[in-house]
Amino acid sequence: MQGVLMVGAGLGGLAAARDLGAADQHVTLLDKARGVSGRAATRRVTLPDGREARLDHGARFFTARHDRTRALAEAGVREGWNAEWTRGIPRWEEGNVHGGGDGHPRYAPPQGLSTLGRTLARGLEVTTGVTVSSLERRPDGWRVHTRDGATWDAGTLLLNLPAPQLAPLLADLDLRGSNSEGTAERVAAVEYAPCWAAGIVLECDLEASWPALRADHPVLEWLAREHTKRPAGHPPALTLHATPEWSRANLERTPDEVLPELLSATAEITGDLPPSLHTFAHRWRYAIPTRPAPGPCHWDPELRLGWCGDWFTPDEHGPRVETALLSGWTLARRVTGT
Repeated sequence: MQGVLMVGAGLGGLAAARDLGAADQHVTLLDKARGVSGRAATRRVTLPDGREARLDHGARFFTARHDRTRALAEAGVREGWNAEWTRGIPRWEEGNVHGGGDGHPRYAPPQGLSTLGRTLARGLEVTTGVTVSSLERRPDGWRVHTRDGATWDAGTLLLNLPAPQLAPLLADLDLRGSNSEGTAERVAAVEYAPCWAAGIVLECDLEASWPALRADHPVLEWLAREHTKRPAGHPPALTLHATPEWSRANLERTPDEVLPELLSATAEITGDLPPSLHTFAHRWRYAIPTRPAPGPCHWDPELRLGWCGDWFTPDEHGPRVETALLSGWTLARRVTGT
């Protein structure tokens, strides 16, 4: 059995699949969502007057500390799908805004952060709307079973899922005596902080000059003036991220229940908000890895089985968009032996 099957079309999976495709391996990607990019997500909102707003309600931006990520970001700027957004994020604390100029570029594609995933997915074979229910090891490779009863076969199986979703799939496999046995146990030890996110499209902009704020507030830790990432004429808009503690305490509430509290907390930071044209809230159950796995990824050449994700530690800078890319690129090198 030939070919590579990648479960999960987030940034790590896309990065690995793109490199494997360039190495003449046939790769098929499956993802349960309607599109690619995972938490590098952009919500599109069409207003009654026909204007469209785009809000990055998952990952906020991406950095490029490594040569390959820097090359990707700068190529995107030249090609027009990427742009440098800001070189610092100030902090709000007890009613005052201070700091924020560290000189380190943060990139934000003008059409939304999901553009990064769509760019990596160009030319790849991606099937969305597929929920994997179990994995089966076979004499000639791997079989993946989906919730709707379909199966997918491949000689090599790669997985790019949040660790809490990956762990149950691995637990059902007999990995005793393999190089994957201990690593699978470490997957189960990975922990995440959740995040409630919200978006607001406003009638008019705030009286503010900052592109975003890191907030020292009991409810909110992040506010971004989303239109500062976008081309001229984009409707004024805010994205909000609640703190991990507040998100965890309110995790099982509905979007309609949490949204008023997130908006009220925003007004405590910004002052009274202008009238809104559209609002939404979204729960990220697995947002930020708080107890990551060691190393950049996992690859078992005997089983032809591997996994990657932003919950690994390919460098010392902590979980972020770049972490997922580095993990995926490393996994592809290990699969190809380069």
